Amino acid sequence: MKSIQLLLVAFCLPVLAFSQDITGLWAGTLYNDSTKNEHNYEIGIVLENGRYVGYSHTWFIIDEKKYFGLKKVKVKIASDGKVIIEDAALLLNDYPLEAHKNVRQLNVLDFGSSDELETLNGPFVTNRTKTYVPLTGKVQLKKVKNTIQSELLSRLQQLGKGFEQAFVQNTGEPIVKNE
Repeated sequence: MKSIQLLLVAFCLPVLAFSQDITGLWAGTLYNDSTKNEHNYEIGIVLENGRYVGYSHTWFIIDEKKYFGLKKVKVKIASDGKVIIEDAALLLNDYPLEAHKNVRQLNVLDFGSSDELETLNGPFVTNRTKTYVPLTGKVQLKKVKNTIQSELLSRLQQLGKGFEQAFVQNTGEPIVKNE
């Protein structure tokens, strides 16, 4: 009996070590190694039916004009504790050219936590296509408690179909609701 208990503890301990709350709104920057440009970047993550789902919002500057892209993303936690975020679909944008459907971004992020600050930091890479070479860079995000000024949430509301689960402000009032 004691050996079964030890086996359970040995099995569950690594799982508990990697349990972290990645749900919520994350804001920061995405740095492109090729262009040497830094872009505003937001990710919203919720846990729905035992699976993480999310959206990302990125600002791009092309010819000194600001453009945005809103994407649905796949989110998972790898066995080593890394947070893996991969583009799933481009939902909304105002790009001056047609968006290329086969370009996907993959973020491999480390979760960090100290006192009041939670972070997701790490590299990103895009896939190679017939037209484009892969881009690389880094993502630096901090968990946001005040969601009032979120461009991501504004764009989700613009879509009119709501977010799968409400983000909650410090006041406890949902900003985006299921419809």
